[in-house]
Amino acid sequence: MTLDDLLGQIATERDLERSTLAQYARAAAKFGIFLGKQAELTDLTEDTLNRFLADLKAKGKTATTVINYRVAMTVVWNFAVCRDLCPAFNARKIRRPKQESRPVRSWTLSQIKLLVDACEKVPGKLHCGVGIGAFLRAWVRLGYDTGLRPVDLRLLRWQDVDLGSRLISITQHKTKRAHTARLSATSCDLLAAIERPPRDRVFPLSKSGVRRIELILFATASKLGFRRMRGQALGTLRKSHATQIYEA
Repeated sequence: MTLDDLLGQIATERDLERSTLAQYARAAAKFGIFLGKQAELTDLTEDTLNRFLADLKAKGKTATTVINYRVAMTVVWNFAVCRDLCPAFNARKIRRPKQESRPVRSWTLSQIKLLVDACEKVPGKLHCGVGIGAFLRAWVRLGYDTGLRPVDLRLLRWQDVDLGSRLISITQHKTKRAHTARLSATSCDLLAAIERPPRDRVFPLSKSGVRRIELILFATASKLGFRRMRGQALGTLRKSHATQIYEA
């Protein structure tokens, strides 16, 4: 049996996110490239997997990336073991890269203010009829005030928002746990400003759609003196929220 066949079984039997299944598929594909053929269950040995992980590191992959591939491959392997399709593995014999602890890179209050100021200078309207500038102002302030993940902001519905009590009540997409966040008066005002036209979601854009307008925002903010490090996106608002709480 090939790993692709096994991934098909996993997708059928387990209730997993599309991104999780895609991660498993990438790992299996990379493993096949390393082997020079389509990966099969018989290729799953501690020695082969260790050589694969070492090859990833030699090609410049970060420790975090290698660990992610390790996790994906062992999950797929364990799925096969539980169905008596191949021998079990000894986790202690499988290479475990050391992960570096990196400092948190968040934005200061002055940087966030520059972002908010830049929002007002972004022109245009979304297909839903909301101005892009107003959309971004609400997103930036809400993201900072609540610390919600970007995916939870994209999935946020108006029925989850109570402007009267200034509360948001959602089930988090990643953890599937209920969560309540309190809004500032400013966030409530900005949300009220984009409440029309009526729609189900507060921020009705896909991940790529948000990425497109956030790049416009960053380019506009840079003219005002805003600077961001490589890799920082609007998700950094969550880190800024947590940093502010820690400092307080």
